[in-house]
Amino acid sequence: MEELSKASKFQFKNYKIIKSHFELSGDNPSSTINLKFEPKGTISKEKSCFKLQLGVFIEDENKNFLIEIIIVADFYFDSDISSEHLDQYFYINAPALLFPYVRAYISTLTTLSGINAINLPTLNLTALGGQLKKNTIESDECN
Repeated sequence: MEELSKASKFQFKNYKIIKSHFELSGDNPSSTINLKFEPKGTISKEKSCFKLQLGVFIEDENKNFLIEIIIVADFYFDSDISSEHLDQYFYINAPALLFPYVRAYISTLTTLSGINAINLPTLNLTALGGQLKKNTIESDECN
């Protein structure tokens, strides 16, 4: 593993969109949308890494469009971080660090699809922490 900067004990390394699905089935999508998240994580204390998988599902109230995105991000951490701090970094900070990339992708996707852009608001994702913690497993690798 690469050595972390001395200034940061937890680093966001990279991300990939591994699934992107957009479906438009009506002429008049509603401006009211439903937004759902499905977070999952993998921790390897041996490799000092955390992988966050965030599923994002958006549909308008009339079900005229559907967007499904799965984005995966890699984080690395110092091996001497306390478990208490790791929990905060993993379950609170990691989704918040990844969300701006989701917002930008969805805005671009909808703009280029010929409909009004969907500009998700800045959200407090703290509530995802509990769900992410339940859906996180320990592994020897962060695959």
